[in-house]
Amino acid sequence: MFASAVLSFAFAASALAVPALQARQSGPCAGFGAGSTVTPTYNFTLTAVPSGAGANATGAPLVLGWGPAGDSPAASEWVLSTEASWGENEWPYITLQDGALLPQPGTDEHGLGAYNFGTDTGDEVLFTIIGEEASPSTAEIFCAALVSGSYVELAVNGDAGNFALCNATTTWVSNQVNLVYAPNADNEDYTYETCTPVRVELIPYDG
Repeated sequence: MFASAVLSFAFAASALAVPALQARQSGPCAGFGAGSTVTPTYNFTLTAVPSGAGANATGAPLVLGWGPAGDSPAASEWVLSTEASWGENEWPYITLQDGALLPQPGTDEHGLGAYNFGTDTGDEVLFTIIGEEASPSTAEIFCAALVSGSYVELAVNGDAGNFALCNATTTWVSNQVNLVYAPNADNEDYTYETCTPVRVELIPYDG
């Protein structure tokens, strides 16, 4: 009887442990290495590095720029563009909170917030600029992922390996280059033939 009680206790403890383990492995960081997180303790910028390049390879810094056209530039969605193609950086750094990617406004953008409400395959990584909210209903789909152990990569929807830089079809500036998740030929916001695969690294911000 004592042995039966011990076995029953052990089984119950095991059953309780399994959901806890599954919870730790779920969400935007599922499948990535230990230390991957949806809430890093530091602010950062993003840099697009050619896929397959070494750990110390030079990348293209990414900044917020105007995206697909609305009725006016102010009404458009915003995207992550290469700083070289957009030409300025009014949102100097980014935070990641519970999987929500949140560009932070500079002095001229004070009182505004940039929110991503979802990124599907084929999409540019889009943000909507609205009045800053304490608890916006933003998509919690991003991860600061340890893939190789040499650098921290941005992942979306549990995937760090399908980002690309593509030439935009918008004409806000000449030859604007935007970040796209898993590009496809059917999307008219960028020219598919120009897309080049990249990994997106998080660079700690010390400004």
